[in-house]
Amino acid sequence: MSDSLVTMQQEENIVLLTLDDGKVNVFSQAMAERLQQCFDEIDPAIGAVIVKGRPGIFSAGFDLKTLGLGDPDAIINMVSKTVRMTMDVLNFPRPVIGVATGHSVAMGALFLMAMDYRIGARGDFRIGLNEVMDGLALPIFAVELPRFRLPVTNLIAGTLHSSLCTPDEAVSAGFLEEAVNPDELMETAMLHARDLARLPNPAYQISKTNLVAPVRDRILSTLDDDLSRLNTGT
Repeated sequence: MSDSLVTMQQEENIVLLTLDDGKVNVFSQAMAERLQQCFDEIDPAIGAVIVKGRPGIFSAGFDLKTLGLGDPDAIINMVSKTVRMTMDVLNFPRPVIGVATGHSVAMGALFLMAMDYRIGARGDFRIGLNEVMDGLALPIFAVELPRFRLPVTNLIAGTLHSSLCTPDEAVSAGFLEEAVNPDELMETAMLHARDLARLPNPAYQISKTNLVAPVRDRILSTLDDDLSRLNTGT
């Protein structure tokens, strides 16, 4: 596993994770395993965590090379590890701030939805779920996270209709809480991280677990069925 896929730094009581595979930050099995390793290594007593992408791209979603190989075991392992890691991020005991440094589509947008506060860089970027337009059915995990995060007024457009948003549009659509100019992005993220880091445990951890439990339990309890449908193509 290459550590270079995700680098981890600490500033004060904030951990910064940077996704950078040198291309479009796809969720390969290796990327999922590296992110899981990073979150497992973070002290749960840390103040907060920031997850950001490389300039111009947060993530383009699942690794198309793996999908294109047609190897069912490889596809299932990639999806399973990515979704389970994302559920751990959803339930992480400290605040997690997502920083969309550019495009964030498909699994990239879903991963962003697992975070507690999401900020995007303004620019010619797109954020959202484009699966249906590409002829791919949304599995249960890709429906339940949007149902949890997106406002009812955008749920259909943001899922079934594959509507992609600019960063500013993504705020009202529910994919982001805030969009800022690129040169303000990390300063804004650090301000929110420091503020959220003041929330004390165990109050924060217990409350977060209670809040996310319904969607997390639903996704994990149906994941095997989701994966079997991937395997059979139904």
